[in-house]
Amino acid sequence: MNYKNILIMASCAVFSAAMQAQVTIDIDAQQRGPKVSPMLYGIFYEDINHAADGGIYAELIRNRSFEDGPRFGAKADMQGWSTYAATPSQLTAKLIQPSKKTPLLNSVQHNALELTVNASASSPVCLVNEGFWGINAVQGRSYRLTFWAKTLKYKGSVKATLCSKDGSELYAETVVSGFPSSKAKGWTKYEATFKANNNDPQAQVALVFDGVGQVQLDMVSLFPPTFKNRENGMRPDLANMLWQMHPKFMRFPGGCFVEGQESPDNAFRWERTIGPIEEREGHWNVNWGYRTTDGLGYHEYLQLAEDLGAKPLYVVNVGLWHGGMTPYDQIQPWIDECMNAIEYANGPVTSKYGAMRAKNGHPKPFGLEYLEVGNENNQPDPRQQSDHYYERYEQFYKAIRAKYPDMKIIGNVVAWGDDNPKWNSNLPVDLLDEHYYRSPDWFAAAFHKYDSYDRKGPKVYVGEYAVTNGFGNLGNMNAALGEAVYMMGMENNSDVVELASYAPIFVNENDARWRPDMIRFSSSRVMGTPSYYVQQLMPQHVGTQVVKVVQNDPYKDKVRKQLTPKQSRVGFATWGTRASFETVKEVDYVNGDWQKDGNTVRQTGLKDATLCIEKDVISSDHYTRKFRARKDDGAEGFIIVFNYVDDKNYCWLNLGGWTNTQHAIEQISNGGKLLTDSKRGRSTRIEKGRWYDVTLQVAGDSVKAWLDNELIFDTVLKHDNTKGIFSSATIDDANGELIVKVVNTSDAATTAQLNLKNFTPQCARVVRLAANDGMEENTLDAPTTIHPVEQFLSPENGSVLLDVPPYSLNIIRIKDAH
Repeated sequence: MNYKNILIMASCAVFSAAMQAQVTIDIDAQQRGPKVSPMLYGIFYEDINHAADGGIYAELIRNRSFEDGPRFGAKADMQGWSTYAATPSQLTAKLIQPSKKTPLLNSVQHNALELTVNASASSPVCLVNEGFWGINAVQGRSYRLTFWAKTLKYKGSVKATLCSKDGSELYAETVVSGFPSSKAKGWTKYEATFKANNNDPQAQVALVFDGVGQVQLDMVSLFPPTFKNRENGMRPDLANMLWQMHPKFMRFPGGCFVEGQESPDNAFRWERTIGPIEEREGHWNVNWGYRTTDGLGYHEYLQLAEDLGAKPLYVVNVGLWHGGMTPYDQIQPWIDECMNAIEYANGPVTSKYGAMRAKNGHPKPFGLEYLEVGNENNQPDPRQQSDHYYERYEQFYKAIRAKYPDMKIIGNVVAWGDDNPKWNSNLPVDLLDEHYYRSPDWFAAAFHKYDSYDRKGPKVYVGEYAVTNGFGNLGNMNAALGEAVYMMGMENNSDVVELASYAPIFVNENDARWRPDMIRFSSSRVMGTPSYYVQQLMPQHVGTQVVKVVQNDPYKDKVRKQLTPKQSRVGFATWGTRASFETVKEVDYVNGDWQKDGNTVRQTGLKDATLCIEKDVISSDHYTRKFRARKDDGAEGFIIVFNYVDDKNYCWLNLGGWTNTQHAIEQISNGGKLLTDSKRGRSTRIEKGRWYDVTLQVAGDSVKAWLDNELIFDTVLKHDNTKGIFSSATIDDANGELIVKVVNTSDAATTAQLNLKNFTPQCARVVRLAANDGMEENTLDAPTTIHPVEQFLSPENGSVLLDVPPYSLNIIRIKDAH
């Protein structure tokens, strides 16, 4: 065999491939940009979708203190609990409230469970808890049970068991030692441990009584091993998902969770969330529809941040909640609450709250350096939990800065409805919190968003961002890639963007109140969406300074295909509004509460994005259709749908959108929205109860629209310019590595040649996240359909040749030979 010929042919193949590379990326290691913020990537935590109880907080008992009810304001019930007895006379269970005759465990407990037992060793009775959609029994795992009880002439014992849902299989059993106590006359704490002998994600825990008498119970708790073995700690698999992201900071406790709803008692009040768990009252998380124990409290947040190696970022309430407020000139108690929280985190043990922190097991200060004043409280509309924000901010700022001059203080700007929010005040502020929930295309188009920001103004904290239009079902690859391109843009502008955090993180699959979320879980399983892996990879592979890149892709296809389909349908839609439309056609109700009466179809509900489509197919890309429509009630106008292919691909003419302030044509592609054209002004308001005539003319991609014979749009559908190759680079001088990021948002594979100057490549590797299709997702049943893989590359003559698959994030780490 002629090895020399083989080597020559291999070299020629490499040279030929390099010559044919479709994209060239020129990188000069001496052409530097800004330093990368060492704090750039962090995490945003909020108790949403059972992220705390039934989520990262490791407590396994649901309704452990018998305070939960079906909704805010309703009486507590036995949610999560059930009883079993051979006959009804053996066991009765009822919730009791405090009185002089029946004092409860303490003043923060409003309910306890009273059992009247008439059992025996041969015929015991059971109190069963199902956990949060099942308790995960793992073979060989130990569990620690605690509960408080007061016995009233009870004679007998109690066993703690772990069993199957139907009770047919027993996984663990132990007698609770010392129960009932012969010495205690009041409430006594009992403990027991047991080890599971089998696996069952739907197990239940039961207290089995074999005696006679009355028993009052409260604060029944069951913990598995926790992350870092912390008492009252976190679920290890979920906390480990966060740890793998290497967050530089951790924002808490939200989000809307900061403000609460209906009452200030439903806001996060930090002093009520520390100390022994039986002394925590808990509160209604009205914003997200369930009660929280506050077992994951202020101290646990600080401890989790420390365990993750992240700096804490605390968001304080400025005296506003959803549905109410404290007048801005009466907010001193809220300021005091903020100052006390800082002292708890940072104060010496000789201070009041520093001593409290030490008593709770952490003498050393936690080192709180970032504090945000309010959450989304600087909206122009006072109905959107906003009122005199700058006056509130100033009072907090002065108090904080006077005592803690080094604290970095973050201010709110407009959080929705504005792509370029501003700080409309002369008050000093360190960072501004921008929030963006948009489409994949919006994020990719925002690659250069921060290029033009004022370098002398406040720094930016992108506190919440995620693709929420066009994310698919749980979160697809298109969403992840749009976010990746946006993050590359933030890296390139790290002299402006100091902090960034995706939101939200967690969702229990049994109670999803918001989608998408980057980590999905059940009692026993967990998976990351493609967005999670982007959030994991980007912080792991970022240098200390930006290196400028020059990208050229001369072979990129410039041919534009027509967007209007040859066959489509038309129809009607509403957004938070009741409306009526005239049509003689038969219709399909895609979603919403539609009713048809004669030639009128009505949307009777106030849901968003309702669709009703005529069944007739238009077999042409040139057509004119006339409509009559009327707004009946609600915040917005009405919508005419055209070019409808399916419920994720169509266009619409939105009349009186954005709370009846704007007309617009929007394109929906794969569920994501693209604004084609818009119009604001007094004439864009749709009157309630009035019939309007609408004419729509489609000629290929040209669209004209008339409202009552007035031409309001003469426009052309937009092509998506965000499909293609995006690249950026940073360098880590200490390790001698160049880190290049290449994202392909399109459906076409390509090749890229990285041409390096003032940098001699010794070896290279690529970490790649790729999908077969932009709509592809991970699920709990298939959690690694999309996950990172690694490949080694061979530099040649100062260049690195890279295959760039469609729908991919490619991170190339190149080691310098010097």
